[in-house]
Amino acid sequence: MAWTLTSAVARIAGLVGVSERRPAEEPATTDPLFVRAFQRAVDRASAADAKALGVARDQMGDDAPVLFRAVASGAPVSAIAALAAAWETLDPEAREAVGNPVMRPQSHLRWVHVEARQVDQTTCGAATMAAMLMQGDPFVALWVVTGRTLADYIPPEVLAVMAEDAPVRGLDERWNALQRVLHAQTTTSAIGPVAWPRSLGTPPWKVDDHTRFAGLRFRGAIVDDSSPETLAPVLSHARRALADGIPVPLYASGDSSLGLDSVIPRHVVLLVGDTGDGFLVYEPGTARVLPLADADMRPGAGRQAALGSWSRASWVVLPVPRRA
Repeated sequence: MAWTLTSAVARIAGLVGVSERRPAEEPATTDPLFVRAFQRAVDRASAADAKALGVARDQMGDDAPVLFRAVASGAPVSAIAALAAAWETLDPEAREAVGNPVMRPQSHLRWVHVEARQVDQTTCGAATMAAMLMQGDPFVALWVVTGRTLADYIPPEVLAVMAEDAPVRGLDERWNALQRVLHAQTTTSAIGPVAWPRSLGTPPWKVDDHTRFAGLRFRGAIVDDSSPETLAPVLSHARRALADGIPVPLYASGDSSLGLDSVIPRHVVLLVGDTGDGFLVYEPGTARVLPLADADMRPGAGRQAALGSWSRASWVVLPVPRRA
């Protein structure tokens, strides 16, 4: 059977009695992640800030989930209130793009007129991280889509772009600049103090360190797709995350049938929806949102468009429970 590096490592670990640690699941809850985050913020806020958050939620009306994501991003109350006050001044296309950048029905991932393609062949990881960041932080999405910041609040990734003094007048320039900053952050000090060659893309073990989403911690895990039984726990974790509104970065590779240079993780995509028997996947090379069936994530299934024309799943980045 053709093999990948990650499936081989997982099998060897099993033979010597060392199992791959996968993120533990949190207890089930009826409240979505962002609703819980908003309620925690209200409970911990001063009376004045709690009132301001309530007013902002009421201002947003049916778009209150956007505000809940803004709160979960860790932004100050002043910025959250400013977002609610400015919301109706945005044109409909901008509101749609900021309100739900990634996890909405669409065949192509685009914001207004710009498709969310990776900026070059090395930034698939940075593009998936940037798209996930925009989904989790409406202030980053607002800046990418409109160039605006609110109430003197600048998200850290946007501040890093500004420090680079890159051209950011257009939406496409801002999207590309965000990718480049994230790519630089994930390749610096990737192996102890040693930088990762940017030409090799994003090292898998750095994505969990640099994924900022709703204050969660993330951990990468090896994917052993050699059988449905070994793959099932990973898919279960991914579905649990998606049900809570959390996209899931997934690395893809080839296998030994395509040559030894194909057995390592080679491309990064983002799971953005659960279809029941598969997933919807943002593929940054084409900016398309494509279906990927569970049955197609197995040896011998062949190249998958949703995996950037690679054939195997090799590494996944999942949320882990907060420490008590």
